[in-house]
Amino acid sequence: VMGRPDGPTRLGLTVSRKVGSAVRRNRVKRLVREFFRTHHDSLPRHSDISIIAKKGASEMDHVSVWSELNILTEKF
Repeated sequence: VMGRPDGPTRLGLTVSRKVGSAVRRNRVKRLVREFFRTHHDSLPRHSDISIIAKKGASEMDHVSVWSELNILTEKF
């Protein structure tokens, strides 16, 4: 997370081929984007959030992904 002087909160998402096939990578991206969409009001204002999915992320269900990302809402 990196603060900015003004503007909306933005999401940067990187999911490499190490995560899996295109179907698996797209699923990870959909899950993270859905978290961002539903928790947008709880995320830090005026910031850029960069998420890098690591190997094994495609095996996670949505509850696991959301619990990993939930630290963004608690910390700020």
